[in-house]
Amino acid sequence: MNDDLFSWEPPPKPQRPSMVPLEVCTLFEKLALDIHRAGWGKYSARAILHRIRWHKHIEVGDRDFKCNNNWTPALSRWFMELHPECGGFFETRSSPTTPGHTPDHGMDDYMGPYK
Repeated sequence: MNDDLFSWEPPPKPQRPSMVPLEVCTLFEKLALDIHRAGWGKYSARAILHRIRWHKHIEVGDRDFKCNNNWTPALSRWFMELHPECGGFFETRSSPTTPGHTPDHGMDDYMGPYK
């Protein structure tokens, strides 16, 4: 163990999802932390992304802003890795992009059988 105060480096932060704009990541992190500090133990990452969309479209007036719903899983995983103190704030499921992915649910899990 190195006891030299000046050689200490903080652990590396997880890299933000590459397909998500930095501004969206920043807003997502801020809103999620605000919600967590307000006493919520779990919350919807999708609701936070919709709140960001509302902010940009309605409050800022940016009609050209695009916000992809497919960003939600990457943002929620990134946030929980960045803020382990928030525990399992978002519910996550296995996805094809998850290392070691093994499907743990079928189409019957989505509002009835797939036809």
